[in-house]
Amino acid sequence: MTPRWRTRLAQIVALLALLLVTAGFYWKLTISREWTFLEGPDLANVVRPWLDFEAREFHAGRFPLWDPYEWAGHTLIGQVQPGITNPLNWILFAMPLRDGHIPLTTLHWYWVLIHWLGAMFCYALCRDLGAGYMASLLGGCIFALAGFLGHTDWPQILMSSIWVPLVLLFFARAARGHTPASSAALCGAALGMAFLSGHHVVPTFTMVLVGALWLVYIALEWHRPARWGHVAIFASVWLLVSAAQVLPAIEYAKQSLRWAGAAEPLRWGQPVPYDVHAKYSLGWPSVGGIVLPGISLHANPHVGFVAVALALAALWYRRRDACVRWFGLVAVGGLLLALGKDFPPYWLIYRFVPMVEKAREPAMAIVLCQVGIAVLAALGADACRRAWRHRWIAVLALGLFLGEAVYDAPRLARFDRPGSYAALIRGQADIAEFLKAQPGWFRVDFDENDVPYNFGDLYGIEQFGGAGSSLPLRIHRWLGNPAAPRLFGIRYWVGRRPSDPAQQEVFRSRSGLAVYRDPRIAEPLWTWRDLPCGATDRLRVVSRQPERFVIEADLACPGLVVAGDSYYPGWRAWVDGERRPIQELDAVRAVRAGAGRHVIEFRYRPASVYWGFGLTVLGFALVAFLCWRR
Repeated sequence: MTPRWRTRLAQIVALLALLLVTAGFYWKLTISREWTFLEGPDLANVVRPWLDFEAREFHAGRFPLWDPYEWAGHTLIGQVQPGITNPLNWILFAMPLRDGHIPLTTLHWYWVLIHWLGAMFCYALCRDLGAGYMASLLGGCIFALAGFLGHTDWPQILMSSIWVPLVLLFFARAARGHTPASSAALCGAALGMAFLSGHHVVPTFTMVLVGALWLVYIALEWHRPARWGHVAIFASVWLLVSAAQVLPAIEYAKQSLRWAGAAEPLRWGQPVPYDVHAKYSLGWPSVGGIVLPGISLHANPHVGFVAVALALAALWYRRRDACVRWFGLVAVGGLLLALGKDFPPYWLIYRFVPMVEKAREPAMAIVLCQVGIAVLAALGADACRRAWRHRWIAVLALGLFLGEAVYDAPRLARFDRPGSYAALIRGQADIAEFLKAQPGWFRVDFDENDVPYNFGDLYGIEQFGGAGSSLPLRIHRWLGNPAAPRLFGIRYWVGRRPSDPAQQEVFRSRSGLAVYRDPRIAEPLWTWRDLPCGATDRLRVVSRQPERFVIEADLACPGLVVAGDSYYPGWRAWVDGERRPIQELDAVRAVRAGAGRHVIEFRYRPASVYWGFGLTVLGFALVAFLCWRR
């Protein structure tokens, strides 16, 4: 028997080797200062500003649930993609900032370390199935450096994908009868973590595939009540753990429009059309891309010849091995889901399995196929080593695979390329300096052709606008309304020319853009009454934070104090310390107060978040209990 310290040392060496390989594979990000993954439109316009805002809030000692810098206030946690419920992101947000921004070097290492975690989780899966150290390193590299994971740039999608190996690890333990109750709980917890990670598509298809595996697990011995109990544990833990993200997302979905590729934006209860799923399917022509580079549609499936050859070797040499059969099903199932419209039963899955219609990109399910191939390749490398009696098979295979992966490495962008987003943002930084120096409470609107990124989140300036895939219904109804600037206090416009004749140029940026001020727009803070009042009210902003807004009001007559922030469930109001209901007035918030002086406080305290986090904690407590009981 190998001493325990040697086993642990070997595991540490293997994880360090994975880190070294991952950092070396992405050397353009870890060593060079000329390349970045952040030059894609969505990453530059949306993701980087989100991460900066969330990090600033962490450093201010606040947990960011509400984003005041887009569209007169917008739920952050309900949008899902900011990834605020992902505990791994909290480490990023706690890292040192530079001038209120996360340094690009930190973001680059964050992206690389996500891949390392994926490699580590797949390595753990391969080791748990009995593969050797070197073969498991190969499996981890196939999963993290090639195909979907290797070529996806969105960190939210990567974060939701790296949990797939752990979901399958604990399912495989349950299927082997290894502490099945606690393994089922850990399987559900891993799937719940995927839903907490910031994107729903890969976790949804993982749910479909793992649900099918659990059905097979029951069918093999359906007469055993214990197996039904294991499935119930899995489902309960998954739903509980994911609640912190799912409940706020459902609340937001009921209040918003979503742009999902359909002809018109979709409301709650309107399914994403099947045509959209068909458009974003992988398709049969891309299947050859699993072996040959450069053949892909909507998702990169390429893992290379070495990985596929070793996976086939596992299916041949270990065809009687139950775990090989399970992961053969995983690889085939992931591929069929990714084919989407080219797999006829997919329509039934779309139609009858809950949540699938909202996962509009079936091509992303190729990551499930990829993890199946990675595991089979690791098992195949060991099988070839035994069959051919050559101990260096796994080392040779790893070297050949890395050669294929380097040839088809992800295409990163240079900072100095013409028209780069980095240069655009640097050139417009003086606009933020000017706006921050302006007194009072106001909002800014931008010409999106000149400022396509979420300027407000990036710099902490309230913006009536913002790039994204959804928008609150109440705000959408006011777009284009001539009364909107007064309602929401849109005092400034940034562009090459004014958007209204009344606007006056007050600043010229070195980028060529100008800032225009509308002298007619005051602070979006006023009173409203059914009957006129003969005296003047005085209102003053005392404190304004993302989730707390304090006003001093001196009212001549009773009435509604109106703040030009978007009305949304979860906001609560206190007048002189007494709780008062918030009323909706023209899509913004209002609270009733009597004559005289008052201190009015608005706070964001959403029940969906409290219930969600409570259920998530309960889910983890259930996992801990079952593991302790084991």
